[in-house]
Amino acid sequence: MDGKIAIILFSTLLPAFVVGYVLRTNGKTINFAAVGGTVVYVVSVLLIFGSIYAAGAMNMRADDLVLILPFITAGVFYFLLKGMKSGNEK
Repeated sequence: MDGKIAIILFSTLLPAFVVGYVLRTNGKTINFAAVGGTVVYVVSVLLIFGSIYAAGAMNMRADDLVLILPFITAGVFYFLLKGMKSGNEK
């Protein structure tokens, strides 16, 4: 596995697990928490690959964004998913 791809795939795992765990401990169902963690993982990977391809237009090195984008994505999706009424335990 290429080193850059390994960093991308493994750096997005921790924020995805944290979002899933926190959603589950805040009263969401396990299915909702698993889907939320998966959405965070997929969106983080897509944003990182998108920033690598768009690095020239941003006039910035894409390596600088690889480690910060998953945490920003996790924070945004956590606050979006936390307030939803669907997925609550009964």
